[in-house]
Amino acid sequence: MAGGLNPVAQSLMQTLSNQPSLVMKMQILSMGKNYDVMDPAQTVLCRIGLDASQNMQGKAVESLVGGYIGRYAARSGNYTYTVKDPAGNLGFEIRKTGGGNHSQFHVVDPFLGTAVGLIELKRSLMGGLDATWLAPNGQPIMTTKGSILRRTYEMVGADGREIGHVRHKILAVRDVWELELGAGSNHLFSSMFATILDFEKEM
Repeated sequence: MAGGLNPVAQSLMQTLSNQPSLVMKMQILSMGKNYDVMDPAQTVLCRIGLDASQNMQGKAVESLVGGYIGRYAARSGNYTYTVKDPAGNLGFEIRKTGGGNHSQFHVVDPFLGTAVGLIELKRSLMGGLDATWLAPNGQPIMTTKGSILRRTYEMVGADGREIGHVRHKILAVRDVWELELGAGSNHLFSSMFATILDFEKEM
């Protein structure tokens, strides 16, 4: 896969693949929705974000309508995440389409037009979230098991084995959590997966 991607995407894939675990942190003071993906020493390896204009547009819709309907309307909009290296060079885009309770996130190489994956997210009437990452051929690569809303869940591979575990750092600030990864996981894709779920759980 890496050989068929733009150079920044290839570099991000290689850099994250060497990390046994990752620390993820949302930038609290950002007007957008931005996340730093870091090594255990908290050196930034990549940034995944939604720019300020798109984020504020969603907030405006939610505020104007109010209540559940406002939240539903806000998360029904289409928007695009970017995945960049620490210097700000673009590697991937994550393009969200679909409704408020069933959405799709198309992960693409924006320079080569290559489809990398598809995240399908479903929201239950009780507020729970389920998500699956699908390969371009439609085969599932990983899915979730556990409480996304509490940031304590597993990523399970196509064979049913755990390939990653997300947990909130209880003694840290509110928006820091750890991603522990096992054999058979794609570290960058797992980070992108976790970021999308974290954004959606707040909507």
